[in-house]
Amino acid sequence: MSRQQEFDFGIPIPPLQPRRPDRVFFALFLQAKDRAAFWSLQKHLCDLNGITGSLLLKERFHVSQRHVGDYKRLRSKIEFAAKRAGQLVEMPAFEVTFSYAVSFPGRPAAKGRPPWRPFVLLADDGPVCELSRLIGVAMKANGLKSADHFVPHMTLAYDNSFIPRQPIDPISFVARELVLVHSLRGLTIYKDLNRWPLVAAP
Repeated sequence: MSRQQEFDFGIPIPPLQPRRPDRVFFALFLQAKDRAAFWSLQKHLCDLNGITGSLLLKERFHVSQRHVGDYKRLRSKIEFAAKRAGQLVEMPAFEVTFSYAVSFPGRPAAKGRPPWRPFVLLADDGPVCELSRLIGVAMKANGLKSADHFVPHMTLAYDNSFIPRQPIDPISFVARELVLVHSLRGLTIYKDLNRWPLVAAP
């Protein structure tokens, strides 16, 4: 399984004191005005499917684009390279639409621990995939590794259950900026390293 899958699919769930606590990634976040609709859908789908595990806070709803890396300590050269990569990306704002919900395999049961699976909304292919591709090209141009595999999705919760793919009434948001995030793993803290508006090239 690729490193991109590990990051996006929540594998593994970070321990309380992860060996590499500094995670950096590119993502698209909801604007404040969009959060209520997705929060309502989260509650509805989790109730419908009997999901009682860990639900994401609505402020953290996002679509991961590219995983930069996990580090013992975030070094300035990595941050600099990631920011340079973000500056190279040019793309107009676009709509992201989700039409299905499903559980990803996640962390399997092991050593007496139950499985821990992300429950997600699957995004339709389109500009969201093209943006991920452009970020990957820019990362490689700045000396960063980038996995090719990408499944656009938004995680709603983590739970032991496996929920088969199911259609939902389509729900959308407009992606207006790309965010470079520094995640402090195990502390549930996100720090913005930089933001770039999604605008067409002049």
